[in-house]
Amino acid sequence: SRHVLPKVVAAPAAAMLVAALAVSGVLVGPAARPAAPRSAPHALSMAAAGESFSVGVLALQGGFKEHLSAVERQAGVTGVEVRTPADLASVDALILPGGESTAQGHCIVEASMLKPLQEFAASKPVWGVCAGMILLADGLKQSEPQALVGGLHATIERNAFGRQIDSRFRSMSLQGSAAAAGVSEAAYFIRAPAVAECGEGVEVLATLPDGETAVAVRQDNLLATCFHPEISGDDSWLRFFLSTVAGRDLDEAEPHPDLTTVAPWQPLPRPDSAVDTAVKRAFAVFQQGGVIMDVVDGEQARIAEEAGAVAVMALERIPADIKRDGGVARSSDPAMIQDVMSSTSLPVMAKSRIGHFYEARLLEALGVDCIDESEVLTAADETHHIDKRDFAIPFVCGAQDLGEALRRIAEGAAMIRLKGNAGTGNVIQAVRHARDVYSQIRQLRSLRPDEVFGFAKEHRVPVELVEQVRDAGRLPVVTFAAGGLPPPARRGGGGAALT
Repeated sequence: SRHVLPKVVAAPAAAMLVAALAVSGVLVGPAARPAAPRSAPHALSMAAAGESFSVGVLALQGGFKEHLSAVERQAGVTGVEVRTPADLASVDALILPGGESTAQGHCIVEASMLKPLQEFAASKPVWGVCAGMILLADGLKQSEPQALVGGLHATIERNAFGRQIDSRFRSMSLQGSAAAAGVSEAAYFIRAPAVAECGEGVEVLATLPDGETAVAVRQDNLLATCFHPEISGDDSWLRFFLSTVAGRDLDEAEPHPDLTTVAPWQPLPRPDSAVDTAVKRAFAVFQQGGVIMDVVDGEQARIAEEAGAVAVMALERIPADIKRDGGVARSSDPAMIQDVMSSTSLPVMAKSRIGHFYEARLLEALGVDCIDESEVLTAADETHHIDKRDFAIPFVCGAQDLGEALRRIAEGAAMIRLKGNAGTGNVIQAVRHARDVYSQIRQLRSLRPDEVFGFAKEHRVPVELVEQVRDAGRLPVVTFAAGGLPPPARRGGGGAALT
């Protein structure tokens, strides 16, 4: 992977980083910052059909691969991964993808990209999607300070719809130029922000059906959407950005691939349905390229967010330590989990024991963003895992090989964690399991169609799931690996495990 992970720093270093950003004027809090001088909108005449036109996608963290794939489907348009100022200088337009905006902000600062991005957004076409909308905003509502590109005269509210359990495939009401262009009226809203207040020169393009909550806006050369067209089976918003905002005369695009072969690897759900596999799988798409840190209280959760984590895992103690002392490693105290949830804007995960249905239901009732049915806890059922399909929030499960991964996915897992050596930081097992899974997928792709049935029978998984993996050339969920990077130091010294 060429992902640039957020730099992990200890608490004192994190505090110094925050102070440095505040002194330099990088951090922007709830109040809208003064608007920087802006040059005239991007000259639209330069983008005639047939000319070379490159669209960069900020490729530091999040769902940038999905945007790049969509861009490459457009005739006469080239997608570019943007990770450095030199990359940015080579493109004609830019997409800021969905992900975790605080982690992306840290990456931007660490890569010396903030000022170049601000200068680019002052004159050239930029589309901010979900976290990208947050980064484009001049101000945030009731939010801790973070690095912002700015330029969009709007105040954005983070996580305006609630936690992951409130994520949906939602319908919208189009307005103005978006309605005239006939763009899609439904998309995935994953822990989405919303526009709290529009400033001068901002056109509202879409609202929720109530007609009050703005979810897509445009200001001159800037487009911002709180939803995710790039995983919604439709390129109409991308083509709107290229044609209306960037002034590109477009030719026909390549057809969209089968939805079961690209994120979130499911057909489109019914709008506003409460429990849906696609919505649960979409959550992890925007965790990609990031670090999930184990934390034991709210203070550590704040440290993790300041250090650039994309999510935190709430743990009272390291499970390996509990087992070593002869105890039973259970799910964490709900009060501690609630303390963590109230201390950070990041997604919060928590562990349940394998097969312990009611532990998982308790975590769902708390509203955590993801449940880890974890082998590092003391198993409640050595044979049967939880049936995860009817839960409204996603599950992550560990796997050592392709068969185990497919069995967990068949049970409803929305994310697979390649197992590491818990509590040690030793990555050798995760590397071994990753190589096993990917080599087995390559072998699966070489099978004749009639041999796929034998594979499914051998591994005790549905043949339809095996065929999906064979067609897509990958698992139909996001894969993370356990272990390998040190988390923030605990009070009293030492380090917690990293998932």
